[in-house]
Amino acid sequence: MATDDDSGERLRQAQEHAARLTRLLDFARAGENGDDTVLRRLVTWLARTLGGTVTLTGRNGEPLAGTAAHAAVEERAGELLHHVAGGRLHAAAADDRHGQLRLVAVGRSTPHPVLAAGLPGPFDEQAAALLTHAAGVLAPLLRAREAEEHRRSAEHATACLRLAVFQLLMGGEVALAQRTAAGLAPGLLDADTARVIVLEQQGHRRDTLLRACEEATGGRALTVRCAAYDTQVIVVTPTTDRGTPGDGGGTAPAAALRRIAAGRPGVFLGASALHPLSQVGEAYGEAARALAVARFRPDRVAEHSAQTRLAELLDPAASRAWAAHALQPLGALPYHARTPLLATVGLGLEFTAVNAAKVLGVSRNTVRARMDRAASLLGADLADVRARAALHLALHLHATAPGTAPGDAPPPAGLERLLASDGLRAWAGELLGRLTADDRDLRRTLRVWISENTAVEEAAARLGVHPRTVRDHLRGAEHLLGRRLVPGGGDLYEVVLACAALAEVELGSGPGRVLCAATVHG
Repeated sequence: MATDDDSGERLRQAQEHAARLTRLLDFARAGENGDDTVLRRLVTWLARTLGGTVTLTGRNGEPLAGTAAHAAVEERAGELLHHVAGGRLHAAAADDRHGQLRLVAVGRSTPHPVLAAGLPGPFDEQAAALLTHAAGVLAPLLRAREAEEHRRSAEHATACLRLAVFQLLMGGEVALAQRTAAGLAPGLLDADTARVIVLEQQGHRRDTLLRACEEATGGRALTVRCAAYDTQVIVVTPTTDRGTPGDGGGTAPAAALRRIAAGRPGVFLGASALHPLSQVGEAYGEAARALAVARFRPDRVAEHSAQTRLAELLDPAASRAWAAHALQPLGALPYHARTPLLATVGLGLEFTAVNAAKVLGVSRNTVRARMDRAASLLGADLADVRARAALHLALHLHATAPGTAPGDAPPPAGLERLLASDGLRAWAGELLGRLTADDRDLRRTLRVWISENTAVEEAAARLGVHPRTVRDHLRGAEHLLGRRLVPGGGDLYEVVLACAALAEVELGSGPGRVLCAATVHG
């Protein structure tokens, strides 16, 4: 006959078992999204509750949780672990000098994950039941985990494909990029032109920003994680018209991205002008420079097309003839060598070799080798900012009129003569005149810094100031000019040429003179 003490003990044990089962249900609800930490927490809790060691082994025998005891369990279980994992046994038990070991198959499909628990003594009824219930809870959690792994794998593959398409565009391989993009969305890049938009958000929130961009563009744009900067997302928005970013027509994705920047504090956006798909590399450079400007603006948005650029003020025929003549050694290369070389040089002028390599998907040694080859063919020292500025302009002019060739025409005018037009000098005077808004002589600092090939220490020595003063002046100049000067790129090159137009910097001397002269390449 049961005593009151026995009944009380049974009630206590039943309540304790019910509480444990409730805790298992809590783990089940918490792990619905396939979170690995829930698996580990459950196994740790189970080991603590049972007062022994618990391990969870995956389908391929890999330890998923309780890894510290995994080797010991394998040694104690012997062939039993393989029999349970292989489906010959659903559960098994073994006694040895360490106590008792129990193994339970998790899930129905083989090979099974295996939940194993070792106690210093025999399992009582409640311990055995708890282990079985835990295996039942782990089965859906592991299915959720596998589903999440498949989702992440598919997401990673898609991201890699998007990056590959972008890198093909950057390399000038438009037809191949269009064929590859068809695997993402049919007709994604079937467009006349495209705008490149770069968004930035600090604080390791890029994936959230990326998902927002994908949702906002609705599959009508190519969205990629920037390979060079881990805070940036690049979006190529194809369009068949030449509307403005906010017009809601073919550029609706661009308008949606602007709304993201407006609605999310800390997000900056830089947008390029519209370019043919073959000029995505140039568009990316424009967007990157616009992004630098956006950091100074209250609305955190900047567009490259918002202000007049130097190239627009040059005489079209004369400037394109000069560009064709200057680039003649590169144009003489076969197509399979010329296309990647031009794409690499274009990015190499905008970014460091390391970052250009990441964007293009090649090694930095490849970038440096191509830059060196271009410099050798052109007969110019591309370490000189004036030569880089001249080459950058020539590449831009070539991109806007790739069919231009010198033919039998007389040698074109040199760059200095092209920059001497009244309209361009007026533009340069207005641009550099903005620096007078600061009481410091920013213009003098800028002029000396360029003359010293953008070397801060040398410019400081020549000016008789501390290098920090030069850097402060350059930051002030960036703000007033609305252009990025450090670490260089298209904005700097334009300012260099503006200074040259006003005879504040000489182009006809120094290692950059070959690209700037009237008669080039012999």
